[in-house]
Amino acid sequence: MHIKSKVELLAPCGSRESFLAAVENGADAVYLGGKDFSARQFAENFDNDLLRQSIEYAHIRDVNVYLTMNTLISDKELKRALNFLDEACYSGIDGVIVQDLGFAREVRRFFPQLSLHASTQMTVYNVEGVRILEELGFNRVVLARELSLEETDNISRNTSIETEVFVHGALCISYSGQCLMSSIIGGRSGNRGRCAQPCRLNYQLIDKNDKVLGNSYLLSPKDLCTLNFLNEVVNSGVKSLKIEGRMKSPEYVAVTVRIYRKYLNKILKGEENHQDCIDEDDLKDLAQIFNRGGFTEGHLKRRTGKSLMSFEKPKNWGIYIGDVISYNRHSNTITLNLKDNISIGDGIEIWNGEDESPGTIVTSIKNRKRDVKSSYTGELVSIGSIRGNISKGDKVFRTSSSRLNKEAQETFSGKDIRKVYIEGEINILHGQPAIFTVKDNLGNEHKVVGSQIVQKAINRPLTKERIEEQLKKTGGTAFEFKKIEINLEEGVSLPISEINNLRREAIKKLEHYKKNKYKRVLVKEFDNLSCEGEDIGDKEILKERELVIAAYFYRADEKEEYYCVGTDRVYLPIKIFQDEKNIKMISNIKKRVKEVFVSIPPITRGNYQGIVNSKLKALVNAGVDGFIIGNTGALKDIQKVNKENIKVMGDYSLNIFNGSSICALKDLGFSGTVLSYEMNLNQIKNIKDIPGFQKEIVVYGKIPLMTSQYCPLSALEGCKGRCREEGFYLKDRKGMKFPVIMDDTDCRTTIFNGQVLLFTENIDKMSLWGIDVLRLIFTDEEPLKMRNIVSMYRDMVQNKTDAFSKHQSLIEGIKKKGFTKGHFLRGVL
Repeated sequence: MHIKSKVELLAPCGSRESFLAAVENGADAVYLGGKDFSARQFAENFDNDLLRQSIEYAHIRDVNVYLTMNTLISDKELKRALNFLDEACYSGIDGVIVQDLGFAREVRRFFPQLSLHASTQMTVYNVEGVRILEELGFNRVVLARELSLEETDNISRNTSIETEVFVHGALCISYSGQCLMSSIIGGRSGNRGRCAQPCRLNYQLIDKNDKVLGNSYLLSPKDLCTLNFLNEVVNSGVKSLKIEGRMKSPEYVAVTVRIYRKYLNKILKGEENHQDCIDEDDLKDLAQIFNRGGFTEGHLKRRTGKSLMSFEKPKNWGIYIGDVISYNRHSNTITLNLKDNISIGDGIEIWNGEDESPGTIVTSIKNRKRDVKSSYTGELVSIGSIRGNISKGDKVFRTSSSRLNKEAQETFSGKDIRKVYIEGEINILHGQPAIFTVKDNLGNEHKVVGSQIVQKAINRPLTKERIEEQLKKTGGTAFEFKKIEINLEEGVSLPISEINNLRREAIKKLEHYKKNKYKRVLVKEFDNLSCEGEDIGDKEILKERELVIAAYFYRADEKEEYYCVGTDRVYLPIKIFQDEKNIKMISNIKKRVKEVFVSIPPITRGNYQGIVNSKLKALVNAGVDGFIIGNTGALKDIQKVNKENIKVMGDYSLNIFNGSSICALKDLGFSGTVLSYEMNLNQIKNIKDIPGFQKEIVVYGKIPLMTSQYCPLSALEGCKGRCREEGFYLKDRKGMKFPVIMDDTDCRTTIFNGQVLLFTENIDKMSLWGIDVLRLIFTDEEPLKMRNIVSMYRDMVQNKTDAFSKHQSLIEGIKKKGFTKGHFLRGVL
């Protein structure tokens, strides 16, 4: 069993009120963002002054503060990000949470003593991935939310850095860091902290014949709740238990932290069967403050099907309180038989089947025609005033509780509820100044010597009782004495004002020390970044480059001819090599293609990892030129083969967005990478160029928007093996169809953009801009069309004057079915 005494309860703070709610309700640590570079850009967040004040407040109470800078950062933003972090370090933050590999590289260089945490946006899900982070200097990793308790336990036991998991709150249906849906559809990037949450919208699942298999909020999961098995999470060896919710209310933070603190304390005290004594009122409070159709145990308990989802409604449900018996349109009142209590000031919502349900704050309750402030379960009441399309039988939910909100608000009203318990010792001896020493539970000790000499008492000598009474008057501070040792010589006197001064001065010293202990010296200068972008357009060496055209295949086909479409390089999916005889394809394909790479997907848990482990060496021996990997952890698997001249390319899912990230990959042993789909042309032109390190961009194909452990078809129909079929789509409210590929190798789903990326501008100039490889993605194209597309880009690369006119019908045919230029011209927010 792992050591449990050091487990941390980590709370979200999107505002000052949420910060106070977290600290006062018992959080060991908080995570919060600044005005920029935070994955929750729509939260209020903290400016420099508020951040400094909050850090001081937290440190006095022995609470750690972690700064979230978990977004992708462009080359132009790197110095500004480092300057902001510099100010935060000066103020005393305890750690920084990052997603961007390049930013992490610079943080480790300029702030070597700062605790570096890998965000869940880095998609770390195995021991190999964690070991890469160890090499990069990380101190903690926030594990992917898709991991089971067993996987979490295995990682925690086999790493020297700390692990952190989410225990409560919203779940992403996609692996964090692997979602481009908001970005590609609307230009608001989740990787940049501006996700528009398209997963919370309504979709139809249809087949290739447009038959509707389901119509609801098919991508909207319930919120996670681990309270019933919190002891198992603690026993998995994690260092930190994280509550999600920087976009949620301070009342939500107060309630969730209070309840998780209560049961975590029970576990840390050895009450292993805490779940047997969970108060139903606590579970009800958690549901009342925020839930989406109840809670899920999530992937920790391997809940990946329908039980994970909230199909009916994607927002807070609250608590069901009854069905509408009647609705009076003249007085705008509903009548119902209460299934739960209701009070003036509560929020209610009527589910009438429409997207936006009628709702209101309750301003009147009539019970037996009498006005009342509250009514209770079983009573027949009329509630007003509420307008909308309301009918008999509509369900009524209490979406907010005035009682619960008021109790929560009391905790962040500035009353200093949370106390720091300290010990004191005072020596009062004749002929000497009094000496008072205070010590906190962390061993910080401060001594104060009085300004007056202790005299013999003339009338009333000091008593221990009077001294203790004065020393315990710590009101207005965060401190409270749990023990005071008084060494008093009999018959002496000292003014009470002197005792009060000793107390005030000692506590002031302790407070000052705790506030300033973690403050650091400003770095100030960031002019010499280790990997600054350069103007590469004038480099003569770039004119000598020949652009490589590569084809990336998502479909697994066992015919060699399928992959020979005229490109210089092919990326073959590793799943086709489950069958040993297919490895022979490699040598035959190499007769017609210069380079053969094998693609290892971003997620290789389960059967995929088995394929990697069993086939990697055989693939190398068969002559593959390299591998393209979507997760840094796969690098460890390739290194085990220990074969020279094997290239490793980074795939899109590594989210390479700046020059420092390229340098980070180069340091790890990568030979090249595809650049982020979210980069625009100017960013691409100016990114760092390293001789011998290839940069690749995608100019054609359907972009993968989401990688998920969830299968919508299985959730609707049960697992019937239909994932082996093709032709499933998610259809949105605007009629856009998003192809859904369900991979039966590991029951994993990839959702693709319905519009094909087609970028044809300036293709002949790409080599001058430092690009080495143009990638064409093929998902459902037939061989003839693939060859025509390759021929078109070949002509464009060679700057043939008739390239566009020659392929005009092909271009128009692609555009007619719907296309996008991606982010090349517009970029992302």
